[in-house]
Amino acid sequence: MKIKPWAFILIGSAISFALIVLFFLTVVEKVAIKNIVEKEQALLEHQAELIASNLSHGDIEQVKNWATLTAEFDDYKSAYVVSNDRTIVASNTIAEENKPLLEIDSIAFNFLNTDPNYLLANNLLLISAPVLEKGNKKSSHFLIIQKYIYPELHNFSLQVQYTALISTIIFLVFSITYFVMMRTGYIQRIKLFCSAITRFNDGNTEARVKEEKDIFYTLACTLNDSFAFNEHLNELLHEKDNLANLISDLTPDAVIETNEQGTITNINQSCLALFGYDSKDELKGRNIAIFIPIKYQKSHHEAFVKSQKLESVLKKIRNVEAMRRDGSVFPVEIIISRYETAKEKHFLAFIRDRSKAYADKKAIEQLAYHDQLTGLLNPNGIKQQLKNAHFPMQMTVIELLYLRDINDIHGHHIGDGYLQSFSAACKEIELENALIARLGTSKFLICHNSGGKEEIKQMRSLINKELIIENMVLKTKFNRCVSTLASLEHFDSIVEQCELSLRSADGEVNKVVNINPEFHKNMKRETTLKRELISALENDGLYFQYQPKFDANSLKVKSAEALIRWTLNSEFISPGEFIPIAEKKGLMPIVDRYVIHHICKQIREWINLGKPIVPISINLSARHLFEPTTIAYIFEKVGEFDIPHNYLEIEVTEYGLIKDYKKTAINMMRLEQAGIEVAIDDYGTGNANLETVLSLPIKHLKIDQSFIKLGMKTEKGKVVLENIFSLAKSLKVKTTAEGVENQEQLDYVKEAKCDDIQGYLLSKPLLIKDFEELIKDPAKSTATILAP
Repeated sequence: MKIKPWAFILIGSAISFALIVLFFLTVVEKVAIKNIVEKEQALLEHQAELIASNLSHGDIEQVKNWATLTAEFDDYKSAYVVSNDRTIVASNTIAEENKPLLEIDSIAFNFLNTDPNYLLANNLLLISAPVLEKGNKKSSHFLIIQKYIYPELHNFSLQVQYTALISTIIFLVFSITYFVMMRTGYIQRIKLFCSAITRFNDGNTEARVKEEKDIFYTLACTLNDSFAFNEHLNELLHEKDNLANLISDLTPDAVIETNEQGTITNINQSCLALFGYDSKDELKGRNIAIFIPIKYQKSHHEAFVKSQKLESVLKKIRNVEAMRRDGSVFPVEIIISRYETAKEKHFLAFIRDRSKAYADKKAIEQLAYHDQLTGLLNPNGIKQQLKNAHFPMQMTVIELLYLRDINDIHGHHIGDGYLQSFSAACKEIELENALIARLGTSKFLICHNSGGKEEIKQMRSLINKELIIENMVLKTKFNRCVSTLASLEHFDSIVEQCELSLRSADGEVNKVVNINPEFHKNMKRETTLKRELISALENDGLYFQYQPKFDANSLKVKSAEALIRWTLNSEFISPGEFIPIAEKKGLMPIVDRYVIHHICKQIREWINLGKPIVPISINLSARHLFEPTTIAYIFEKVGEFDIPHNYLEIEVTEYGLIKDYKKTAINMMRLEQAGIEVAIDDYGTGNANLETVLSLPIKHLKIDQSFIKLGMKTEKGKVVLENIFSLAKSLKVKTTAEGVENQEQLDYVKEAKCDDIQGYLLSKPLLIKDFEELIKDPAKSTATILAP
């Protein structure tokens, strides 16, 4: 069978595309994978050399830091440094260190014991490199990584598709050009088609083309059919009435034509269906008023009589009501136009049923203004209703109690039933012009025009009301806040104050609370400070003061504690105020990172400027400090700013929040081994006690200032302090006395062999310029302290 030219082009294009894709996917893909493997292998061998250098100097912490930092990269699944006995020395997951490789990753273990250069599965590349000892070139460890290479292979796939597409297009262009060049005999046929079209457009409606059995056969038939259709259409255009009926019957809208007196002269089929009539003869000759509800017929008649009034509605879309044959009224959209003939004026009305749209609008309003669970008004709905209310009104905000407990114990379906039953009970109370809404999960609102006594009486009927939900009896328990609503514009403010005031109930049941301006003021301030604190953290709006620590014997500056400070609109915000807010609102991890970043950056600036430096300690909470991400962030910033580790100290607060002492001890040891000293802050306050010292590898205790003050007041207290200092000495734990404010305290802690001293007697927290001046001339500062 002879293949037609167009079939030859399509088959050739498909074969070309398939061959190109097959070639790239079978040949070039292997080359691409090989290049990726060689690049990753070279990088891995270079890293292995660096690790070998670190191991030769005994710097195992640097190796662990590298492995930990790989966890920050999305394309690394795992990274291990493994000893010859297949034990994990370092890993991107800290918890896997010192564990057998076989236990953690059997695939990597088997790969290490085989010869292949790499292993590729599901776009995950597994490669390894030996860590050679210096001098003898023997492998002491192995470096193994698993890395996702999907993005690189995906880019390669896109390049393959692009190349195949371009090649196929080139083939098609070449083939079509060849086809046109080789088949010039068809051009004459196309010229004949053009000639026939020209003659038909010039008025020769009998013009046709010859229908030969060639590739133009379908086109010739279609063209002849088009000629015939247009000829027929021209005949229809001469029959004005028939064409008008045809068009009107095709439209889904009802079309009604009347004369100037309102007599119906024509209608379409859609009109019959819309208004419930059987035939056009039932309506022709009758007045248009047959479609108008009785209550509107008078105004309609006046519109026809007064032409000026009729002019105002022409060519305007209006939403009105219409009447069906059975007398039912329904919403419609109507537009009226007018045309004139030589004899008289005619009106055309195009009518569209709006019943579904009206129902949809009602459904949307239901969603917009009503609570879907209880059917009560929602906040938008009650504000809509209050637009027509008589003010002032009594307002009661109710907080239904124990809903969470009911959900947790009996399930959410019981909780939903509890809410629905309580809503139904609220609807039964008898208050004048009562409007009831659900404000939130368990909060309800009642606005009414009854007096206070009647409101108390009705509320009492709700207290301890027994509600039956699925054969279970639950008694209503709630607190409420009562206020007066003077106008709608005060609605949101009053509701907000009521909701805030209900928080002061603090576990009480069936309590009536009043709006507490002071409580509301505190809550507003807390919200404002949270918002401003987030902005300050994002825009470097916090700063630091530095309180020196002095050597107990020489009274020379030994180190300093960085204290975070905040000034908002010229008002100093105490850490005692904004730190609890940060804890409550979940901002402490961000604050900790802010402190770590800025102190590391400041130490680097001092080093670059050649200024005197002492170790700087920062306060971090034990709640977040010993999370792997925080430890990794500390190492990251120390590495980013390249500061000596011994210049950074960490003072840890809230040790009472530690849950996993074993994990905490491991992380503390990592910091200590890296040269970053960790101290317990506020020792003696209860959060940090003897259990903490015995359970963790502590090397530095800071004795809380309150403990110093109380201990100095009695002989018993002094004995306790002496025992603490003695215990610390025996355990080789360094001590710092906080809050030394007078000479007596200074003499005592020095005699008790305390290592360091911190307090207002020696120095208050200093701004950075004053602190730099202090450590610039330590001899001068010591002389000032010792001066009489």
